[in-house]
Amino acid sequence: MPVYEYACEAGHYFDRYLPLAEYDQPQACSCGSPGRKLISRVTVFRAKNTEYTSPIDGRPITSEAARREDLARNNCVPYDPEMKNDVLRRRAQEDAAMDASVDRTVEEAWEKMPAAKRERLDAELTRGGLDLVYTRATPTEST
Repeated sequence: MPVYEYACEAGHYFDRYLPLAEYDQPQACSCGSPGRKLISRVTVFRAKNTEYTSPIDGRPITSEAARREDLARNNCVPYDPEMKNDVLRRRAQEDAAMDASVDRTVEEAWEKMPAAKRERLDAELTRGGLDLVYTRATPTEST
């Protein structure tokens, strides 16, 4: 989108980022005075550098078209920073599902266990007045 520079009657200078369709529309300064369009230097943006060597097959990539071809040839997609958040969200969901599964399995095993065996196990584990708490440590937690 082009940047247009203006000056108002009060001597203020200001810029506007406008689509070409709004090129002719009058612009007002923040002080309320109408702005007069100035002739200014052109800002040129250089395209991002896409020259690199393909990490998969070592071919040189020297243009955007070559990059798209390399991605397609190697069945890859362009990196999107949101991908990392997607992976973290999926891992959290998988961990929650695993916790729920472990909890169900432990509860089922406890319920199926004969009463006498449950009482002995409970007495062995809680002897000395300790409370029994079952937890599962994840690989990122230090034990």
